[in-house]
Amino acid sequence: MKVIGKVNKRAINEDGNLELTIEVNNLFQQEQVKSLDKTKEYRFEIDEVKQARTIYQNNLMWKIIHDIAIARGSDRASEDDWSIYLEALERTGAKFEYIAVLPQAENILKEQFRAIKLMNTFEHKGKTFNQYKVYYGSSKLNTKEMSLMIETIKDMAVESGVDVSIYE
Repeated sequence: MKVIGKVNKRAINEDGNLELTIEVNNLFQQEQVKSLDKTKEYRFEIDEVKQARTIYQNNLMWKIIHDIAIARGSDRASEDDWSIYLEALERTGAKFEYIAVLPQAENILKEQFRAIKLMNTFEHKGKTFNQYKVYYGSSKLNTKEMSLMIETIKDMAVESGVDVSIYE
């Protein structure tokens, strides 16, 4: 279970142990917390919530990508938008994994990952496998990482002859 909340109170109880009160706004998460058994011990891992990329950043990214596709002479922009997006992920150094699967599993990979790239085909125990580089995509980036991605895409736009001053 993952719960997002803000620390409200910290206090030392009569046994000398720290008690922490957390304010949880999400109703589903509130119900999960209510279901915890007070007689059991739980492990908590606390991480600071990082702001996800903004909708504005996402819209800007796709606008620039589309303009690059047009500048490169695309007649099938939506397909080329995806190849430019993949190029931008690679150039930005976005998070990825290598996965080897049977060729018929490619559509499953496309459903699970934002962008995939066929890297290699090999034989193992008489079966053919495709090795893919799979990217988690921009939806997993925080605002700082997304800013870097947009700057990379702007560089690609300049290389393609697009006037990036309109995006400022």
